[in-house]
Amino acid sequence: MTEKIGRLGMTGIFRAGSLKQVRPRHENEQRRCVFTEKFQRTPLKEGIYFTSVHEDKFKYNHISINFVLPLRAETASLYALLPMVLRRGCRAYPDMTALNARLAELYGAQLEWDVSKRGETQIVTLYIEVLGDRFALEQEELLKAGVSLLRDVVFDPAFENAAFRAADVAVEKRNLADIIRSKLNDKRAYASYRLREEMCRGEAFGVNEYGSVEMVEAITPDALVCAWREVLTRARAEVLFVGAGDADGAREVFKLAFNKILRDQPFFCETQVIRAPRGVVKETVEHLPVTQAKLGLGFRAGVALPDAEADAAQLACTVLGGSPHALLFLNVREKLSLCYYCYARYERHKGLVFIESGVEEQNAEKARVEILRQLDALKAGDFSDDDLRFAVLSLQNSYKELNDSLEGIAMWYLAQALVGRIRTPEQVAEAIAALSKAEVVHAASGIALDTVYLLAGEKEAE
Repeated sequence: MTEKIGRLGMTGIFRAGSLKQVRPRHENEQRRCVFTEKFQRTPLKEGIYFTSVHEDKFKYNHISINFVLPLRAETASLYALLPMVLRRGCRAYPDMTALNARLAELYGAQLEWDVSKRGETQIVTLYIEVLGDRFALEQEELLKAGVSLLRDVVFDPAFENAAFRAADVAVEKRNLADIIRSKLNDKRAYASYRLREEMCRGEAFGVNEYGSVEMVEAITPDALVCAWREVLTRARAEVLFVGAGDADGAREVFKLAFNKILRDQPFFCETQVIRAPRGVVKETVEHLPVTQAKLGLGFRAGVALPDAEADAAQLACTVLGGSPHALLFLNVREKLSLCYYCYARYERHKGLVFIESGVEEQNAEKARVEILRQLDALKAGDFSDDDLRFAVLSLQNSYKELNDSLEGIAMWYLAQALVGRIRTPEQVAEAIAALSKAEVVHAASGIALDTVYLLAGEKEAE
């Protein structure tokens, strides 16, 4: 592979000999090998980690490469576009037709991409799900072929004149711009995004993980190649394997691939946690042609991962508005009929709580007052043992549901790896169940209002 890319002028990032050692962040947590009956986690080299989770209840194996990048307005669109273009082919299968034909040969393997954010990091993902070898009709080595295909898509793209093909880039730029614009069409998702943007203006968390249409339109094939090089040489990489197949074989494939990369000057990825609001509550009203207003309240939680109180903060948020038995649902929606929906979410990595609701515009202020009253009730411990028990059960069920899909399991362990403390869903469920009411109340005590956002209907011209 090195020689192939070398002919395209990529030799600056590939090298066969010993590599310069780069000290990772959280070195004590990341460098050691972690083994249990369920999962194994080992460093492949500095800044590169391989985690395998043994699950024999699935017919498929899931293998993903996740690049962890700093979330920045000037590069978000560039990095978001990269997996979309990489998904269009590699040197061995240089276009969508050839690549999809190869996936069909692998019994309909799925090769997909994803872009997400955790705190103030942008996660760029490419993954493949391939049928287990034991189900192959002719004893084909499907896992080996699938791992090799994913490796080639990431490390050996289909280039034209030492750059991504202009036609591929143009198509995926349009697709990415459509994804960004689609937020405006879904007013609920748009209001959620705008709440976060207004609350975290000046903070990386306020940046859309897909970037902006303007930044997308400015991307060139040459700029995308530079981004590809930068990701391979500077980004932390988390390789996840979930299934019953040969994880050791997959690990060796990616260890060899990354050992050919000359890595230097690693990105510094860190989430800034602001424990309390700074100044007066920020209030924004935006008018668009909507029939149902959207009210969003953003809070600083005072607690974020890896704080020991993060589990209690998660449970407090669930008691408040994370289930059909929550205080917001039972009181603001059901009892007082002030909203069509009302729920609370805890952003564990950044230490934020978001309460979002759909309301009649004339009820927006009443809903706001009642939401804050329910938060005060939570802080005062004015909720029943049943409220707490239902919240625990709701969280435990959500943790159980993670085990229903390969991708869900992979995303769970990726999130754990980013924090530097790996726990199974079962371990977290046990920890949640062991929390006392006093611990929940104490975690809730630090939740403070920072921002209010209202998406209202357009005013009629006078």
